[in-house]
Amino acid sequence: MGMKEGLGETLKGAVRILPGIGSYQDKESIRESDKTLRESLSSQISDHVKSIERLKTSLARKGSLLFMRDLDDLARKMDTLSRRLGFSSRGYAPVFDSNRVDEDALQRLFDFDRSLKTDIDRVAPLVAKISEKANEVDLKLLKELDETLSGIEKQIDERERLLKM
Repeated sequence: MGMKEGLGETLKGAVRILPGIGSYQDKESIRESDKTLRESLSSQISDHVKSIERLKTSLARKGSLLFMRDLDDLARKMDTLSRRLGFSSRGYAPVFDSNRVDEDALQRLFDFDRSLKTDIDRVAPLVAKISEKANEVDLKLLKELDETLSGIEKQIDERERLLKM
């Protein structure tokens, strides 16, 4: 470790002695981790939107417009979820707000977002299966993907309620 990094670590440790600073730094660390996770999940969903858009283009070139509306609805739903995740609250509260967000609440929020990843990971195989069958879109798979996305949407709604508690 260089002199610059050593000095930075020493200053960080010294500042933690001041009342409230250590807690603030811990909260900021959790907020940053949560933001990184949500950005990753948002990006993951955006990639699935691109896959659906490529499938729509492929089907349109073949003259098959039968499932275009269903695919468009799914792409729109995924795009909305991606944006909601990307722009979700980070758990800040105004300085004089009586409902201040404590470290435990931020940790619960981060844990909640990690659990959300499990459901978002279920989207990839569904999109892959739908894309594989480009010539014959499977209505059951479209319905399963829609239900999975609806479940994720409900979880994101629940996330927003968690912050208000």
